[in-house]
Amino acid sequence: MALEKTSQPGIPAKEYVERLRKLRVLMKEQGLAALLLGTGVNLAYFSGYPSPSRSGSRPFFLVLPLEGEAVFIVQTGRREEALRFSACKDVRDYSELSKIPVQMIIDALRERGALRGPIGMELGIEQSFDLPYLEFQRLRSALGSTRLEDASQMLWKLRMTKSQNEAACIRCACQVLAGAYIQTFTQAREGMTEHDIALLLLSRLDAAGIGDRFLALTSDASSYDLPSKPAGARAVCTGDMVWIDAGSTIGGYWSDFSRAGVVGGPSPQQASAQAAIHQITWEAVSLVRPGISVSEVARFCNRKVAELPFAITQDISGRAGRCGHGLGLNLTELPHISETDQTILEAGMVITIEPGVATAYGTFHVEENVLVTSTGCEVLSEASRQLWSIAGK
Repeated sequence: MALEKTSQPGIPAKEYVERLRKLRVLMKEQGLAALLLGTGVNLAYFSGYPSPSRSGSRPFFLVLPLEGEAVFIVQTGRREEALRFSACKDVRDYSELSKIPVQMIIDALRERGALRGPIGMELGIEQSFDLPYLEFQRLRSALGSTRLEDASQMLWKLRMTKSQNEAACIRCACQVLAGAYIQTFTQAREGMTEHDIALLLLSRLDAAGIGDRFLALTSDASSYDLPSKPAGARAVCTGDMVWIDAGSTIGGYWSDFSRAGVVGGPSPQQASAQAAIHQITWEAVSLVRPGISVSEVARFCNRKVAELPFAITQDISGRAGRCGHGLGLNLTELPHISETDQTILEAGMVITIEPGVATAYGTFHVEENVLVTSTGCEVLSEASRQLWSIAGK
């Protein structure tokens, strides 16, 4: 039966106006005359241009002045797309490849009165302006005495808290991924390769009109402690635990959670370990609410994992340095759900909770995607947490 494409939520034009308004409040507080953004998700967040791909030959730039219209600068080949798909009215294009339009950027800043004060850029934590060093130096030289300041804190402050429309995109992406897990584990069979099983899931996502996607898969004792491993050519056998961590986007916003099944059905040992990790994860989810520090959630997860009553070959979340992360336009973004991150949860944040361990008989990691609400939280990753029974021969 053919699968109809998902009716997808999105971000209305008026939301980009509101984002710029909120940004300007923060810019004024920091004394910035403008923000200059390069290719990437921050540019997508403010321009509405869908997920601009990084390109050394055709970089994008967005000038966000304290006053006046934003200026979207694109290579000529992207001009029509920018006019049609972005929320920006002032779109300017340059023709040269592999060389940034320094004068066009300077002119846009000057026209908006932005050379009279500091300019914010993506210079700090988990940010990148996406320029070769020599090209950045050329731009820096042209700016003369204009001071550049890191704008990463204000960018994360805005992006970490999702609007209702952003949350709707993530919720929809989670629903589609949940359906893909159901299809995958009910149609998988002993003798299929990891590639075959991965294609079951990815084909479902593609049929639903999903944008970007990722997938990691483990299926035997040689890979249970490799939770980032891509699918391989190995055929699965009775007793193998097939664990999948996958994600996909709707409107540029990611889902990201894991589920698993066992060929021929889970053993009591596998079912017990799965239940134990799910219990820890679910209790951690119950802690999520406005006002709690993510470090408190992490401490709870780490303590509970250390108390597990069965032997493990690896503390997966411990080795990763966190038991969850933020979720949005990036697959993983701030905050880190770690004992060293003091971020206080606020309504609208979307995070993952994912304590996990590996054993000789499986990867036990039941990741959840969680939206912080005004009264607590909403779990978005609604797919069965029990181990599926994958059909044997």
